[in-house]
Amino acid sequence: MAKPASKDPKIVSILEVLSKKAGTGAGRLASITNNVCVLCGKPALTFKDSISKKEFAISGACQKCQDFTFGPGPEAA
Repeated sequence: MAKPASKDPKIVSILEVLSKKAGTGAGRLASITNNVCVLCGKPALTFKDSISKKEFAISGACQKCQDFTFGPGPEAA
């Protein structure tokens, strides 16, 4: 069970609304806590590095969705 990154309560409420409207319809907090990607709804258990794992706690995006959103990273070149 992952722990969502700490944020200001106002930001948390905005992110909850946005995350419920996008992707799977699940909220950011529930998705992260249940190790499920907020965007694609698939399990989010494996990450390529600690930075990607930390990003999951921030955004709720699995490794595949992070790579799609941000690019695969310099090691893929």
